[in-house]
Amino acid sequence: MSTLSHIAYSGLQSSQMAMTSTGQNIANVNTPGFSRIAPTLVSVAGQNGRSAGGGVEVASIRRLSSDFQNQQLWRANTEKNMYASAQQYLGALESLMDGDGSSISIGLDQFFSALSELTVSPESMALRQQVVSEAGNLGQRFNGLSGNIDAQIRALHEQREAMAVQANGLLQNIGQLNQRIVEAKALGEDTNALLDHRESLVGELSQFASIRTTDVADGSVTLSLGNGQPLVAGNTASKLQVTRLANGEQQLSLSFGKSEFPLAQDRLGGGLGGLYQVEHQSLRPMLESLHGIASELADAVNATLEDGFDLQGDAGKPLFAYDAGSITGLLNTTGISASELALSSVNDEVGNNDVLLDLLALRSSTITLNGNQTTLNDAYAGMLGQVAGDSRENQAELRTATTVGEQAQAQRDSISAVNLDEEAVNLMTYQQAYQANMKVISTANQLFNDLMAAF
Repeated sequence: MSTLSHIAYSGLQSSQMAMTSTGQNIANVNTPGFSRIAPTLVSVAGQNGRSAGGGVEVASIRRLSSDFQNQQLWRANTEKNMYASAQQYLGALESLMDGDGSSISIGLDQFFSALSELTVSPESMALRQQVVSEAGNLGQRFNGLSGNIDAQIRALHEQREAMAVQANGLLQNIGQLNQRIVEAKALGEDTNALLDHRESLVGELSQFASIRTTDVADGSVTLSLGNGQPLVAGNTASKLQVTRLANGEQQLSLSFGKSEFPLAQDRLGGGLGGLYQVEHQSLRPMLESLHGIASELADAVNATLEDGFDLQGDAGKPLFAYDAGSITGLLNTTGISASELALSSVNDEVGNNDVLLDLLALRSSTITLNGNQTTLNDAYAGMLGQVAGDSRENQAELRTATTVGEQAQAQRDSISAVNLDEEAVNLMTYQQAYQANMKVISTANQLFNDLMAAF
């Protein structure tokens, strides 16, 4: 009878532990990053070959987590955040350049339209003033657009610094968790919650850059960048540092222990890689092209006016002043008056419009921009088309990466996430087993009482 009771008691304890595991899963159904647990039940052998067995025991409580699925999810997070961090600036830049209030194409059209109206009466002060005003408005469009692009670059720099701070905090916490997990594992304590927390932090870190993980036998995990540069080893964490260079750009470096080395940001991936990509492939090239158009426009207009004479018969003066070192003042008018516009090719013919016609011809003449010959309007249209194309391509990549991320999350959840329907079935199964073992114990006790009553 004692053997039967012993077997039933083992089943009772195992069922109770299984129900406890199920209760833990149900309690954490909404806990981010939680990996469900399940008991591993094994049969206990009997004392000899004629024994029916020794019952059951819980060999371990398994944490259901797949390293492969986690790696897939982290890689998907890296890709998605790389395109997402770039898209916020690409979308804003496209909207800015295409807006009526900042479009250089519209400003050029209005400037040349004012010149065209002046051909009817070259000596008209009102029409001359309109040309000067439109020249000033065109300069303001250049300055406003340049200032806005520069503001985006500065915002991007602030975001990069914030990402570095967040990443450093995550690296430090992962290193601390490594130490706690190693200590807890050495003492035989439960490490499931610590492992869940560490996986969640690694997932957050994967948003900023592409990372690699290597499990160590003592329970810790080693992290490195995609190119192998160390991030975390044991309880030692590296530190990202952002420094400003003399040319206004930012350098990202990594210090680990006593070593410090610069990082190639174009190969980082994640949010940091996306910021580098949009800064150096879109924002800065657009700003450089904008300066190129402003410089070519100022040189062409001023060179044409130099050959003419104003209403007083004086030699022509420049209309535009280009400042290569300025962001919000790269193109301005020189302050000349309407009467000083040198539109005549003869010093004593105020009605002569030869130089004015030469100015109008600049609309269709070509300038050199980035090594290519193009008109002023086409140059800006090309810039806008480049940004729009980059934005559409990036949006397509973002949609694809988002879909891949959702699939990776679903695959991870299929293994690690809590399914309430499944847990409800498990709870009923373990409860029935618990009640059945109680019945066995009751039966064994009754048999024992009946046997004792026979004497």
